[in-house]
Amino acid sequence: MSQIATSSPALWQAQDRESATKTAAPAGSRWGFLEFFIIAQVVLPALLYLPGTQSIRIVIRIAPFALSLAALGWDMLNHRERKYHPAFYVLLLAILYVAAMIFSPSTNTFLAGFGETMLYLSVLAPVIWVTRYVRDVEQVNRILAILLVCNGINACVGILQVVDPQTWLPKEFSSVVMSQSSGALTYMGPDGREIVRPPGLSDNPGAVCGPATTAALLGLINCVRPMKTRWKLFGLLFAFAGIAAVFLSHVRTNILILAGMVLVYMIALVVQKEIPKAVALAAIGVAMVAGSFFFAAILGGGETIDRFASLLEDDPTSVYYSSARGYQLQYDTAAYLQAYPMGAGLGRWGMMRTYFGDENNLASTPIWAELQYPAWALDGGIVLLVLYNVAILISFVQEAKLTVSKNRRLRDVAAVIFAANCGTIALIFGYTPFTTQVGLQYWFLGGLLFGLMLALKRKGEVV
Repeated sequence: MSQIATSSPALWQAQDRESATKTAAPAGSRWGFLEFFIIAQVVLPALLYLPGTQSIRIVIRIAPFALSLAALGWDMLNHRERKYHPAFYVLLLAILYVAAMIFSPSTNTFLAGFGETMLYLSVLAPVIWVTRYVRDVEQVNRILAILLVCNGINACVGILQVVDPQTWLPKEFSSVVMSQSSGALTYMGPDGREIVRPPGLSDNPGAVCGPATTAALLGLINCVRPMKTRWKLFGLLFAFAGIAAVFLSHVRTNILILAGMVLVYMIALVVQKEIPKAVALAAIGVAMVAGSFFFAAILGGGETIDRFASLLEDDPTSVYYSSARGYQLQYDTAAYLQAYPMGAGLGRWGMMRTYFGDENNLASTPIWAELQYPAWALDGGIVLLVLYNVAILISFVQEAKLTVSKNRRLRDVAAVIFAANCGTIALIFGYTPFTTQVGLQYWFLGGLLFGLMLALKRKGEVV
């Protein structure tokens, strides 16, 4: 008995040490909610690729945003103490103002107004709840790898849709998109056949350009980051596929945005005194763009060449203003702010009006907006436009500071996220990212980086 009594404390201590080791060691290898959430953001919309899903299109389109709201609700109910992202309070003011606009007399319907408010909230929600679930650098790198693989597969499917449309194109396209812009959804291929701008894992022609751009960026960056050779090879493959898919989608804006994101990452490398990596990335990037363009030209023919050759005809500003987007950015935004300085009410544009609006409401007629600034002007006037821009600026500064952190692993990840999020900011001038999953990804990555900083601080590592 005495032998057992004397040996028990030592035994218990050994067991405690073994248990602690088992608990701590695999922390970086454990999958959690964040990993499954980011996979769901790809898998759920991809359900529309399957035949017979158009009848439940609204449910499928809402699901990724509803998941974000559910995560926010769970976090708010179960965790009282938290450290908020620096942009939180500005975003809170923005969402409160949008919510108040539900009761504007020119809001189309209560349901459309409520839906649009929930859309805004679901997009920015990750910056609130993501931070609590970040454990370490390994987890963040795994999430970036998941983004690369999911978006890379999407880009590969987009290429296959051009090569073999009978097999790879979705059996049903979005009836909403097809009815609104059918003339711009196809182009003539080299053999005289009509090519549908590839949707990738979606039902919207041309939609592959977004995930393909993400795959191209992360794939190129992988080539110069400290990681195993197989991931560098995956990076090259997905970067090639991503750039080629963007060319085949005929979306010129995304090629310019990709170039800008890579440039931002190169500048971050230079500031971090990683100049050889910056030079290597530039060389790899030029080679990938040239090879992908040649490949896309073979598949897409002369119209693909002409489409992107037009970028070289004049300076970028002139090319931008020669398109409808330049006019919309400058004149539509100014006109909407002048006519509706406090906002035109909700449900005046976009899919919330399509799904939940009332076209017979003559006090709330439809207004066109396909860029973020006119959309903000309509939804909340000068107040929303200023608040959301301030929140983005705060986030931009926060991420830029972390790219020069004293912690080497933190600044390595920060440079990747900063470059990716700069692309979303640039997309404001060609799209409405902050009412879509693109904006949701922006705030997810922002919350991810902020959460990593907090996790490293808790561990006592220099930040």
